[in-house]
Amino acid sequence: MATREFIPSIPQRFAGIFLTDAGYACENPPQNGGRRVGRLEYPTQHVFPNIPMSYADLHLHSNHSDGSDAPACVVQRAVAAGMVAMALTDHDTLSGVPEARAEALLQGITLLSGVEISARFERREVHVMGLGIREDCPPLLDRLAALQLARRDRVVRMVDQLRTAGIPLDADRIRARTAGIAPGRMHVAVELRDQGTTRSTQEGFDRFLNFGCPGYVPKEMMSVEEAIDLVHAADGLAFVGHPGLSKSLRQMLPKLLTLPFDGLEAYHISHSPGRTDEFLQTARGRGLLISGGSDCHGTAKTTPEMGKVRMPSTHFEAIQAALHATS
Repeated sequence: MATREFIPSIPQRFAGIFLTDAGYACENPPQNGGRRVGRLEYPTQHVFPNIPMSYADLHLHSNHSDGSDAPACVVQRAVAAGMVAMALTDHDTLSGVPEARAEALLQGITLLSGVEISARFERREVHVMGLGIREDCPPLLDRLAALQLARRDRVVRMVDQLRTAGIPLDADRIRARTAGIAPGRMHVAVELRDQGTTRSTQEGFDRFLNFGCPGYVPKEMMSVEEAIDLVHAADGLAFVGHPGLSKSLRQMLPKLLTLPFDGLEAYHISHSPGRTDEFLQTARGRGLLISGGSDCHGTAKTTPEMGKVRMPSTHFEAIQAALHATS
């Protein structure tokens, strides 16, 4: 029977951690025909075409940022989509993770705590995905709290600018909609849709909230270097988020990867199969971890994307092994 060999990718700084064929971390090299690459031992793992693979979604949003569903609902939908592992990665907040974790225990799915941090690199916005982070890390929590305040101020300025442009919005409704969560352009776009100014949230972005539009307000962002440092301070792993989202981001990727990222997000709803293969090769060539997910926001943007991006769970297992190495 024809076989396909799969070798998990683990960065050099995690040397000494080994994966068994079952995907578990162990302290001693497996006696299973493992392959040594530099200082790393990789098990040779054969995946038979007639055996169903399992999948993980490590990029999901809840209504604690700009998603439509509560964290528990996001977990339930991940289970319904057939995922064996997931990460809740709301924008600039960890507030939804406790609810997601409690539901994940009930549902029997593995959950990674996560966050998607908006950062700045050479005057461009880059999203840093933090996976497996501690939720009790004061430097990270303090910085995220500051970003929450900046996000609220930004929404107020958007509303003021739109009013000046002759587009009145109910600020109280937006304030109620975003109480206790990370507010952003999505919530303004939803209000524009709900009051009948636009027919969809995307139209709100295109006509009123994107760069050059009357409601556009620049986002306050930390540097990419600071975002990586904060993720590492919380014992997490830092990934370049959706590097194929734009041409400029793809062009910046070689420079970005000179920074101490642990991996990159090869699988994403915006990536074509060819682009995904390109990023997989880049990650493996540089000894980086591989992550990915649907970036599903529920029904907040369009129809739910969960289940459309199916990252093999072997990449998740490699991430788990790397997290084990840092603990």
